[in-house]
Amino acid sequence: MSAQPNLTDHHVVTLEGQATIAVRVKVPMDELDLASLFATHLPRLAEVPGGSGPAYARYHEFGPAHADVEIGIPVETGVEIPPGHEDEPVEIAASHLPGGQVAVVTHHGSYDSLGTAYDALHEWIHQQGLEEGPGPWESYLDDPSEVEDVEALRTVLHWPLLTS
Repeated sequence: MSAQPNLTDHHVVTLEGQATIAVRVKVPMDELDLASLFATHLPRLAEVPGGSGPAYARYHEFGPAHADVEIGIPVETGVEIPPGHEDEPVEIAASHLPGGQVAVVTHHGSYDSLGTAYDALHEWIHQQGLEEGPGPWESYLDDPSEVEDVEALRTVLHWPLLTS
């Protein structure tokens, strides 16, 4: 059972699209290991010059059978991506985070309760009379290796909204 999330500041914002560099991994759900994916790919992404914001994970598909997860960092427009190497498991590519209306909430604490936090954000969206769109993502404001107390970790959840 997931821990209860500590969430603050639910709101809707209008975002500009954001250029990013990312790796995209598609695996069966029973093979998904997010911690390992981040440990493998974030250092590679951090080596590309021009990064300009917190790391993120975007969920293009998340269950029940498959996961399609994009791990990336925002960049300035026009950043050149260095060529990959044969020994790298997934290629770094240009991507983007979408603009438009997005429901946002800040999660405080362990990543273990992020699933429950997404459920709570989903419920909040519907309580506002809104409909969620595809591809929610989370941005990691704090580096877990630099935070002594896991309850001090801050993660911002973003869920695109459908507009009529």
